[in-house]
Amino acid sequence: MRKLFALMFVAAAMFMVSKDARGMEMANGRKVMVIAHRGASGYAPENTMVSFKRALEMKAEMVELDVWRSKDGVLVVMHDGKPDRTTDGTGNLEEMTLEQIKKLDAGAKFKPEFSGERVPTLEEAISWAAASEIGVDIEIKGAGCEEGIVEMLKKYDMTYKVIVTSFHHDYIAKIKKLDPAIKTGALVGAIGDLKAIIENCHPDAVVPNYMNVTKSVVDDAHKLNIPVIVYTVNDALSFKMMYKAGVDGIISNYPDQLIAFLEKNNKKKPAAE
Repeated sequence: MRKLFALMFVAAAMFMVSKDARGMEMANGRKVMVIAHRGASGYAPENTMVSFKRALEMKAEMVELDVWRSKDGVLVVMHDGKPDRTTDGTGNLEEMTLEQIKKLDAGAKFKPEFSGERVPTLEEAISWAAASEIGVDIEIKGAGCEEGIVEMLKKYDMTYKVIVTSFHHDYIAKIKKLDPAIKTGALVGAIGDLKAIIENCHPDAVVPNYMNVTKSVVDDAHKLNIPVIVYTVNDALSFKMMYKAGVDGIISNYPDQLIAFLEKNNKKKPAAE
């Protein structure tokens, strides 16, 4: 029997899970965590409060969001280092003040009905998550965010209710150094040498692109007691592939569709041995 989420991640991040659609119970008793990618970003503008709230309504267990540090030291939520793709602004996010960032329209480019939606600060997102009892997957995109994240999690009593991830493994190593209680995940394209990743940044989970994940990849990670969370899975065929591979968490733009898939498969009787 392997020690997975039940021992090191689920107990922390799944505190909010009640006996409803959150945390679908698998046939083998394991949970597959449903993580809404930049919120329910298939239905609402990514990395906005409306997208996060939509994910909560859909009963996702966690929302994933991306964090940068503004020119005046405020942690803000956006995926790209430039606001051009998702807002009506231009420039470099790290060279903009919070006042400038808050003037951006983060909704209209997605759909006119979301016009006026603003770029949230991490504090706005975390305070909402704490009140809403939903977990948060914080991806660090830019430098200088680590201390602010740790302080904010303590302020809102969210230390045990998040996972902090990054492709920059030195960022999550620093998070671990600042507060070993915070769960971290190493983002990768493909897992590769997992032992080297563990030695480098001591993550609690590994987060690869689902296109590079097979059952043998997951099994190898589980032998090292490392859960596997995959990104970004958005269709039924891929849900099925990852379910069969035995992953521990799935990040999706469509958390409702993922939950529906898991509910359907939970009703199926396991094959006789």
